[in-house]
Amino acid sequence: MRMSRRELEASIRALQPLPRTVAHLVELVESDTATIEQMESLINKDPILCGKILHIANSAYYGMARQISSIRHALLLLGAHTIKGIALSVAVVAALRTESRVDETEQQLWRHSLASASYAQGIVQAARWGQRVAEDAYIAGLLHDIGMVFLFTHFPNQYRSLLKQMECEPEQILEQELHTFGCEHTDVGAMIADHWQLPERIVQAIAEHHAPFLPDGEHQLLVAAVIQADLWEAEGISQPPAELGNKLSLSDDIATRIRQRVETHLESVSQVLLG
Repeated sequence: MRMSRRELEASIRALQPLPRTVAHLVELVESDTATIEQMESLINKDPILCGKILHIANSAYYGMARQISSIRHALLLLGAHTIKGIALSVAVVAALRTESRVDETEQQLWRHSLASASYAQGIVQAARWGQRVAEDAYIAGLLHDIGMVFLFTHFPNQYRSLLKQMECEPEQILEQELHTFGCEHTDVGAMIADHWQLPERIVQAIAEHHAPFLPDGEHQLLVAAVIQADLWEAEGISQPPAELGNKLSLSDDIATRIRQRVETHLESVSQVLLG
């Protein structure tokens, strides 16, 4: 059954906003004037979020030499942007899940997103573009396919059959999404991120992760990292922008190290977020 874009947009507007704690945390970190004390106090008011942040912070992915025992400790050791990324991860997974149990297909979508997030972060770190861009890359990588997750969880009958064709070129899938829903999952994801009032650079990275050319402007590197991460996780089934390789300039050795690290520790993060 074909849907109108208007129906889809109404479904997105009906999504619950991000939890107040997470939305406020994003605002605090974005402000660059907030103190650790303010962030610590805010997170500690939400025991469930607090527990999940500490669980993920102590996972093998972060490889800390000693146990992180408090939110303050986590903020000091991992940094505010990392904690913001973890909190958003927890909130987004919870917001888009419609069932208590995640079925196999949805789990694959989330694992793809988690892997892409870690790849994108690793790419930025290897390129030495700065810690803030690295954490933005993690968030944008995590959210780049939220449009697909949303379509699958909210319109399973229409989208499940489309996902059976995942071996096709991404361009063909985008065409089928456009035919069925009136827009592509890149547009859906960008609309969701905008609905949640996430920073414009994150919205742009989601919207343009299948673009044939890298965008001009200050967020070009962020988009490049997300596109490359998505290609690694999708095993290169799409034709990347021609300028991508020159922009990233990653050696084969560095790329292999990034991918091996992520693949080694992905399961520990997936178990916490997906339950």
